[in-house]
Amino acid sequence: MTISVADTALDIEKKAIDHCTRRNRLYNCLIWVYCGMFLMSFVSFYVFWYTDTFSNLVFSQMKLQNDTRSFNLWQHPPVKLEYRVRIFNYTNVREFETGMASKLRVQELGPYVYRETKDRVNVVMHENGTVTFQEKTSYVWADGSSENDVVVVPNVPMMFIVAFVRDSSFAIRFLTNTVLSTLRERTFINVTAGGFLWGFDNSLFHMVKPFLMFKRDISFDKFGLLVTKSGVNKNYITMNTGSQDLHNLGMIERVNGINNRKIWGDEKCDRIMGSDGSMFPPYLIKNTSEPLYMYSHELCRNLPLHFAEQVITHGIPSLRYKLTPNAFNLSDTQNKCFCPKVNGLRVCPPAGLFDVSACNDGVPLLSSFPHFYGADKSLLEQIDGLNPRQEDHESYIDLHPRIAVPMAGWSRMQINLKVRKAIGVPFLGNLKDGTILPLIWIEVGVDKVPEFILDIFQTAYFTVTNVEMALQWGSLIVMMLSLSALVTYLWKYHVQQAEAEILQKNRPFK
Repeated sequence: MTISVADTALDIEKKAIDHCTRRNRLYNCLIWVYCGMFLMSFVSFYVFWYTDTFSNLVFSQMKLQNDTRSFNLWQHPPVKLEYRVRIFNYTNVREFETGMASKLRVQELGPYVYRETKDRVNVVMHENGTVTFQEKTSYVWADGSSENDVVVVPNVPMMFIVAFVRDSSFAIRFLTNTVLSTLRERTFINVTAGGFLWGFDNSLFHMVKPFLMFKRDISFDKFGLLVTKSGVNKNYITMNTGSQDLHNLGMIERVNGINNRKIWGDEKCDRIMGSDGSMFPPYLIKNTSEPLYMYSHELCRNLPLHFAEQVITHGIPSLRYKLTPNAFNLSDTQNKCFCPKVNGLRVCPPAGLFDVSACNDGVPLLSSFPHFYGADKSLLEQIDGLNPRQEDHESYIDLHPRIAVPMAGWSRMQINLKVRKAIGVPFLGNLKDGTILPLIWIEVGVDKVPEFILDIFQTAYFTVTNVEMALQWGSLIVMMLSLSALVTYLWKYHVQQAEAEILQKNRPFK
């Protein structure tokens, strides 16, 4: 059988066209595959680089929901805070009372170290994404100076009574003077350190307690500066769980059902806002130029924390926020509403002092940083023996850079008594009216945390960061490779189409 030249040419041409067609189909298929890969990688690139999707997924594990690990850790915190208390012992009382010394002198004793255990009890979850609870705390002596140390301190119960009757009628002041004379009360007393802090028998307190209970509930039988801290706190706190909005996670919304304490007579200062210090909304630390706020029940106000620097905590870069002395500078316009009103006018204490009398049934107590750090210099001139130092007396907190949970930090606060003399009640001796007497200062914080908590911190930083980087750079690499492959095969497809057209034009037989 003879095969003609024309038949051979047609066969070759047919095979060539079939080959081109198959290659075109292959290129067309590959183009669609790489186009799909590019689109998917581009979406992933955008999501992981320009949105909070990955962070939201991580933060969602922090929501306070029943039967979750985060909820159990919140309800029963495994980290036991260290509670270090230092007492100001007055060493020259006799010389001062006899006129041989013009100023009182103090000696700092301690620290008396206690271990705090905290649980959140009477927990009620609400459908609007909040939870209401009470705090139950207990303290156990753990280290430091002995609670049996005998200290010389101001007679706080008597000074409270004198301050209360200061503006009362002559008859009330005369009766008070009679009672104090009968009980032989003195301006300064000797008491054990443990008794001064957690409660000691005091005849004056037992006598006036029934009258005080008309004004407030007093559940303790002994007088002590810290006696109200143990047990179940009377306040019901309502906090955001983050289940509906992670931007509000851990923020206190109400205390005892209200969001305005109506103590300071100003809507801004009375508004309840801020965290309880156990956690902060992670989104807030993205902009370190903005302060964080903590709400203090003892002070009935929020406290601003300002970013200071980045430090290393437990081997992890952390964000250090500090409570600056300006927080207690009430002459500042934004703080002036915290000054108590006297006869309708706001009267501010010296800079560095915060008057908590309006928040504590009128007792003449003031808060400050230890040793009047950052306060008006006149306060140091009233008492000898004070030595303020920034490194020892400032307050700070180190936050995890991703989940905004405290990893370390120390809150340092001093309790002071303001002398308020009353006419006809001569029991405050040579003390001048308005003198500020330091009583104790408290340092609350943590240096050591359990190993499994450290593992959580490290996982939340190193592991999560590595995974996020892998997703970010992986999406970028896949996007670039798929784009390169897409462009390559588009070019090859274009070349193949051109070859097919040339072949079609040059067909020897039509």
